[in-house]
Amino acid sequence: MEYFMKSMFVLILLIGLAWTYVSAQTAIVEDVEKGTLTVKDGKIEVLTYRFGDQLKEGIDPEQTRSCYIHPLYSLDGQSLTDDFPTDHLHHHGLFWTWPVIKTRGQETQTWHPANLRQYFLRWLKREVHDNSATLGVENVWKLDGQEIVAKEIVILNIHPVVDEGRVIDLELKIEAVGGPLTLQGTPDQNKGYGGLSLRGAPMFKGLAVSTDQGEFEGEPNNLALRWADLTTDEMGVAIFVSPGHPDFPPSWILRNSYAGFLNVSWPGLKPFTLQPGKPVTLRYRLYIYRGDVAEGYVQRAYERYIAEYKQ
Repeated sequence: MEYFMKSMFVLILLIGLAWTYVSAQTAIVEDVEKGTLTVKDGKIEVLTYRFGDQLKEGIDPEQTRSCYIHPLYSLDGQSLTDDFPTDHLHHHGLFWTWPVIKTRGQETQTWHPANLRQYFLRWLKREVHDNSATLGVENVWKLDGQEIVAKEIVILNIHPVVDEGRVIDLELKIEAVGGPLTLQGTPDQNKGYGGLSLRGAPMFKGLAVSTDQGEFEGEPNNLALRWADLTTDEMGVAIFVSPGHPDFPPSWILRNSYAGFLNVSWPGLKPFTLQPGKPVTLRYRLYIYRGDVAEGYVQRAYERYIAEYKQ
């Protein structure tokens, strides 16, 4: 019997079936074949991290991407994000890429398809607690699919729902490898976009974007903001920027014409050069909540975030 059980364990490993890690109401489900890892709160999915190569059927293979979050779910399990949208195939749920990257004497990018992109390297953490979870992953940026020019560490701390809101803390640590690497937002029309981005689901199209500086519509660029959010009457998602973020408060671009789109466009138009051994750390908080809330609700949630930071 013991031999049989060990044999079955090896067989499951070989065929790559999904693995589930469970603690109380929280579960982590990994599907090796699909290259996805999903965190669940009871029966409700919270987010899926796509560590393996992803490509929708019928799309040019040059659009293949990995190392991003989609879907990011509402408190009721509805997708808040979009992936490979036809108007912007390079938008992938919650992602972090740059349109201007200088390394090894050449200019390239990870924003649109080019000879540089992110690749999954290994898991650092996959922990579940009573009602929370922590994910840690190490990715690398490869030039021409071979030479590693940067590494990134992604840490996600997923908290339980409290007062009709869920907190997900995101930390990105990026370090140049083998030589300097420069990041910059796009100089095209002085837009400056690049960095952490959230491509909202189609339901957010045309809705005003709320921020700590009021509401915005259309396509504003280079706004110095502490937070911004997308919301309907049923659900909302906000991005909070840590007070310790470089150039705080950083520049943002917002979009609602073709979809809801939030981009913390750091470093914006001014280039930032990374040196080996000197990583930059970017911290954010995702706040997911029910949309039918009182005025000032998100601002108060951000103030709680600031209070935690100061402790």
